[in-house]
Amino acid sequence: MDDPAMTADDTAPILELRNLEVEFDTRAGTVHGLRGVSFAIRRGETLALVGESGSGKSVTASAIMGLIQLPGAVTGGEILWKGQSLLGRAGERRARRLRGREMSMVFQDPMTSLNPLMSIGSHLVEVQRRHMGLSRRAAAARGAELLDAVGITEPHRRMGQFPHELSGGMRQRVMIALAIACEPELLIADEPTTALDVTIQAQVLDLLSDLQRDMGLSILLITHDLGVVAGLCEQVAVMYAGEIVETGAADDIFDRARHPYTQGLIRSTPRLTDRSERLVSIDGAPPGLLHPPAGCAFEPRCPQSSERCRARPALAAEPGRQGAFACWNSTPSAWPEAAPGPKASFA
Repeated sequence: MDDPAMTADDTAPILELRNLEVEFDTRAGTVHGLRGVSFAIRRGETLALVGESGSGKSVTASAIMGLIQLPGAVTGGEILWKGQSLLGRAGERRARRLRGREMSMVFQDPMTSLNPLMSIGSHLVEVQRRHMGLSRRAAAARGAELLDAVGITEPHRRMGQFPHELSGGMRQRVMIALAIACEPELLIADEPTTALDVTIQAQVLDLLSDLQRDMGLSILLITHDLGVVAGLCEQVAVMYAGEIVETGAADDIFDRARHPYTQGLIRSTPRLTDRSERLVSIDGAPPGLLHPPAGCAFEPRCPQSSERCRARPALAAEPGRQGAFACWNSTPSAWPEAAPGPKASFA
């Protein structure tokens, strides 16, 4: 019989953000990078954080990992790991112990994330000796096993090579091997398929899916590619101008997105079944976060904006629907063109 305490713990969020705020002091003034971001990830779940460049996705990941440095700072809200805060003096000490051990991150560009003066083996040995206390010999043997697990051929030979000797796809696999070396519970993947060709992208995503199944990982996937989301994620949080504007199950988001920005993202994604000559885009640009708007940040670009949008809407759940969205005037299709159908359209 299952232990009730264990069952309850499994259903609780492993990671939770509550009204997180991050600011950056610049010569021009204070940039409000995150403005009240809230979401939760449960054990074994994959959550996609989706949005345009500059929306705050990578800042969110850096805040979770405790990597926000001056001139930036977390100025409000909470980051909870298994119910315990990772902020404040005690929380920062806790975060240092967790980073690399219980939570780890695959960065966007493996070429700049790997030390060009260290061999692949040195990277793998260092992280295991630091966090797991293995001997150099044991860490080297396990490093080769990790490279083999992520699909790198001739792992013992690769251990002696340097980052510049590997292809982009192989470097990304090395980053994944480093991230899972200490058997973490949460993996943050920040645009893990950027600059990779389509075939390698598919291989990396399949690898992440296999690792999640085999290791029981929770994954926070940061991406702007809705095709990636459709194939890998159960939950979606859509970011715009440092805020979460819509959350929900992936199937529900693709089938009937409610926020006009989410609808616009889906509408502007190329699909195999679409024979139109031009992609449809969202006109305009996101607002600057040096002086963020007091109302809805998407209002200047929204096809159904009104006077009400000058007040900032809060995330609110819709009856009979999982998730929430922040919009005063949402309709099933805010844009002139019909929204796309099921997520299979994005294959």
